[in-house]
Amino acid sequence: MTQSYFDAFYTDLFDKHNIIDSRFQVFLRNLIASLTSNNPLGAFTTQIASLTAAYNTYFGNYETKSVNIAEKVGKTNSLDIVTALFANTVRSKYNAIAAVYPFGESVYIEFFPHGLSELSRLTRENVQTVSHRIATKATQYMASLGGATFAAIFTTLETNITAAVGAQNTGKAVVKTITTSVVNNREPVEEATMKAMYAVGLQYWPNQEACRSYFDFSLLFGVKLHPGVVETGIAAPSANTLCVGTGIVATAVFTLKNKSDFPVTFFAAHTSNGAAVGTPIVVLAHHDTVLTFKEFGAADMLFLYVKNETIYAGNWEVRMD
Repeated sequence: MTQSYFDAFYTDLFDKHNIIDSRFQVFLRNLIASLTSNNPLGAFTTQIASLTAAYNTYFGNYETKSVNIAEKVGKTNSLDIVTALFANTVRSKYNAIAAVYPFGESVYIEFFPHGLSELSRLTRENVQTVSHRIATKATQYMASLGGATFAAIFTTLETNITAAVGAQNTGKAVVKTITTSVVNNREPVEEATMKAMYAVGLQYWPNQEACRSYFDFSLLFGVKLHPGVVETGIAAPSANTLCVGTGIVATAVFTLKNKSDFPVTFFAAHTSNGAAVGTPIVVLAHHDTVLTFKEFGAADMLFLYVKNETIYAGNWEVRMD
């Protein structure tokens, strides 16, 4: 007799590559909801508690993780602010420098080897290098440019930029540490899942239909087992951007990642550049969410878009399994 999914699941399939985290997550959400809504005489209360605790630990305890992510974003914003202040200050002092060391002369080139336009291309990766150069040259030639007071303007900005970069890196390290800790906790949630399945079997066996009513295995396994489709892109300012335009099926599980410093909205559409159908999903800055095709509430979903309602551009990533 062909082995059913329910029977097969009693052997440990969690090590199989096709049970990926995104599908495991939505499967567990569905299982916890099923156990909670159909818990005869509290038969599954212990399993619900242990499974919920294990789920929260493995999938990030998102309340705690979100606080740390928010702190990292705040530190990133602080770096952006001091970088903008540095660029504006250099522009405001440019004429004072160019009046003493005119364009094209050797000292001018020491200050501005790439021209003043370099200030429009500052990034979190190069701002320390540029600020250090300006501060060093302002100190070296301060006798001709207004003395120590003039030099101090740029040395102070360099110090603030260095501090802001350090704070941002610390924030990144905290988030990385939390994420690593979360990843190491899959085994307990696997064990809690198996215990819940045994409890259901003990309650209802040999009524397999009653047992299966708690478990939606289509959330674990798609119609075809294939590698996930990963799409990345930039959410243009004040625009809708196509994320996925082909291959969307009713068994799909989506991981939506917003890598921007502002919230974006993912939505389904029936036609290319069409109106939203179903439920738009808002993903906060530097957050991600996992959900099923069904959770979009769009029976005829064929296209997936991201909407950016800000004047800034930001990165997104979508994985469809």
